[in-house]
Amino acid sequence: MKTSARLLPILVPLLLGLLAGVGVTQLRASRTYQVANTSENIRTAPEGRQIGTLTQGATIEEVGQDGRWVKFQLEAWIWGPSLEGFEPSSSEQIADRAKDILDNTDNTDNTEAAPARRDRERRPRVAVNAHVDEIRDLIDGDFGRFYGIQRDPDLNQVQIRFRVTKIDPEALELRHMRVQHAILAVLADDVEFDSLRIETNRADGSGEVGSEQSVTSAADVRRLEGKDLAQWRLVTRRSSDGGKSWVGP
Repeated sequence: MKTSARLLPILVPLLLGLLAGVGVTQLRASRTYQVANTSENIRTAPEGRQIGTLTQGATIEEVGQDGRWVKFQLEAWIWGPSLEGFEPSSSEQIADRAKDILDNTDNTDNTEAAPARRDRERRPRVAVNAHVDEIRDLIDGDFGRFYGIQRDPDLNQVQIRFRVTKIDPEALELRHMRVQHAILAVLADDVEFDSLRIETNRADGSGEVGSEQSVTSAADVRRLEGKDLAQWRLVTRRSSDGGKSWVGP
């Protein structure tokens, strides 16, 4: 009994420390974060290969840490027809068949238009991330340092971010225009979007990526073919303060 009494001052702090450690572990395992930047890259491992991006406000749940890197779980969706061997559920097949019947009924006076419209509606949608490696090589090779690309579904807009070294302000505008045209050439057959947004730092090399922004409709990018800077300025919304104020249409 005397031996047990002597051990109590040692065992009690030890047990309390172990319980506190368990509590901290549970708290960290359930901790959630929100992305603070405009977008942030997702990587296979700390300093690993980029496999996607998360946009500002996206919430993640931490399941581990490695230094300043946070490991998290991801639940996501991908367009089924872009996957080899994909077959829609029977209910989806029935819905497609019903839509075909309705489309044919609605176009009895224009039967040639119905198949073309259905082809456009069923065109497989490919995620922008499927082209990340190609676009990274394109940006890093000719235009600057690639920071990321994403598609904003609400705006139906493709957004590209990269950093430039010190150049003339007009050269920066030319670079924005030409990147838009190059990205359109890569994505046009796979990804649906109405406009392209370029975000870089300032022409003098200073500032954060996002300080300089330009937004041009995909139709205008296609029409100008990256060649006419004067016309590009007329059809492009531009900001030099991170999107707080804009010039252009």
